Amino acid sequence: MKKIINIFLSNIFLHCHIFCIFTFLIVTCFYDIFYKKAFAETKKINQTEKSILKKFEANKKGFKKRRGRRGPAKIIVDPVTQDVQFETVLVYGRTIPKEASVIATRTRGAVKKILVQVGDRVTNGQPLALLVTEMLIAERDLKKAELKEHRASIKRANAQLALARQELKRLQRLRKSVAFSMARYNDKLQDVEKHKSVKAEAEAKAEQAQAQLRMADINLSNSKIIAPFDGVVTVLHVAVGNYVTVGADIVTIVNDRTLEVEAEVPANRISGLGKGQLVDVLPEYGSKFKAFVRAIVPEENALSRTRIVRFIPEIAGDNTNVASNQSVRLRIPAGPRRVAVTVHKDAITLRRGKKVVFVVNESEMNVSIREVELGETFGSRFEVIKGLKQGEKVAVRGNERLRPNQKILYQTLKPIFSRKVSKDQQEQNNLKIPEKDSGRKVILKRGIKSIQQP
Repeated sequence: MKKIINIFLSNIFLHCHIFCIFTFLIVTCFYDIFYKKAFAETKKINQTEKSILKKFEANKKGFKKRRGRRGPAKIIVDPVTQDVQFETVLVYGRTIPKEASVIATRTRGAVKKILVQVGDRVTNGQPLALLVTEMLIAERDLKKAELKEHRASIKRANAQLALARQELKRLQRLRKSVAFSMARYNDKLQDVEKHKSVKAEAEAKAEQAQAQLRMADINLSNSKIIAPFDGVVTVLHVAVGNYVTVGADIVTIVNDRTLEVEAEVPANRISGLGKGQLVDVLPEYGSKFKAFVRAIVPEENALSRTRIVRFIPEIAGDNTNVASNQSVRLRIPAGPRRVAVTVHKDAITLRRGKKVVFVVNESEMNVSIREVELGETFGSRFEVIKGLKQGEKVAVRGNERLRPNQKILYQTLKPIFSRKVSKDQQEQNNLKIPEKDSGRKVILKRGIKSIQQP
């Protein structure tokens, strides 16, 4: 029995060993087949990547060569200036009209017609509204008749006075006669004085009637309400048919051509302002403009510690965005003035954590990089403490991609010409062309001259 069991176990072990060997051979064959295929695909991918890298390097080299053939860089420069500078602070103010009024009627009557509307621009002396004039005409005619009556009374008083004087003279001639009566003579003297007073009274009444006639004429002329100055109608206070009395509001007119700027300036900033000094005014919308100090009111607000300052703006004729009571901001000096060397803020760039500028070398027509030390800010310029001198030209446009010693063509920022010159002359004055490129063809493109190979 033991032999049978040993033979059975040995057969099972043999068969298991044969099965393992067969399985190992099969796995080895499949592994060789798949590994070779995967290696072939990986090798193909690597070759593709290498070809792509070669093409990229070739294109990069070609691109660098093409960049080199583009010629000098085109930039815009601005000179370093030395001038009297001062730091500014912002204060809030508003525009107020020098002429703004509620036009009132000077007589009474019903409104017959309104000749303007809200928003209409009127001139000095232009009619605004008309009142009903029938009653005023009747009053004038009445005063005219009264004047004629009083003038007739004057004539009657003159006639009576002349008659009394004539009788008095007759009695004076009979003074040495027996028929002379002293009592009658004295009565005639009193009659003469009486007629003189009657005449004076008639003349006074005539003057009163004359004055009343003038008042009636004035009331009649005031029935036409006119504009006292140029401006724009902002409010209509009445309508046709309303009855108005003396002093009633008719229209409101604002003269937007004579505006001033009023600002409440802190008392500690008043020392930086003087009469006639120019400041920048920044409206909430629209373009900024200049204004100069007209007056500083010598009265301080105890609560806000501010004083009222009036400015006269210098507004261009085409600037129609400025209106009455508009909120504005003003840049006023924050302290005393001083002389400083300044550079445009766009000239400053950061390279490796340092503030640098590109300075133009006009003799070689290239740029050099220079580190600068900056101070305070004055508007759109920085104070230069160290690194630049007055008159040097620095790049303010196109300086982001500049390299040291790179060839350039430059144009000044906002050139100002003292006389009228042609466009070509202006471009020749602004653009510096290297001598070695003088034989090349110069063309104008987008306002800046560039150089092409012939």
